[in-house]
Amino acid sequence: MALPKLFLEKQVRFSAKDDLNLLKEVLAENPYKDKAKWEAVAQNVKENVDKVINVTSRRVRERTQLLLQQFQKENYEALKSEGVTVTPSKINKIKGNESIMSFIKEKCDVDQNGEVNLRKEELKLERERFEMEREERRQKIENDKQQQLLLMELIKTVEKS
Repeated sequence: MALPKLFLEKQVRFSAKDDLNLLKEVLAENPYKDKAKWEAVAQNVKENVDKVINVTSRRVRERTQLLLQQFQKENYEALKSEGVTVTPSKINKIKGNESIMSFIKEKCDVDQNGEVNLRKEELKLERERFEMEREERRQKIENDKQQQLLLMELIKTVEKS
């Protein structure tokens, strides 16, 4: 028997921006030391999300765990592809609270570096655009000068005739 819609919660879709906000909040609050802080993280995430969604402490905790599992899987596959033997003790080190917090810090730093690089590229393109516009204005001024000189010469020749 299916549950009525009243009891079903709407599925929450986290964007990459939402994930980064979530990780920043987890990093700021560190709910792994105090489980009660998950509610504060959920409230902060709810305030920082562009769209209106119902985010509970459980959803925030589960999403964080999912992101960490994805990281562990990628990290495990990267180590495996490099030929490193992954033992259970290494996996347990990855699962510790300190490595979780370092992962979140790393993820936030990578995002900030990406934003800085993106902004640098935007500024570089904007500078190039300004240079092109400046050159176009310089050409226009030069053309206007040439046109005025030609008109002056034409007026002089007309006056002589």
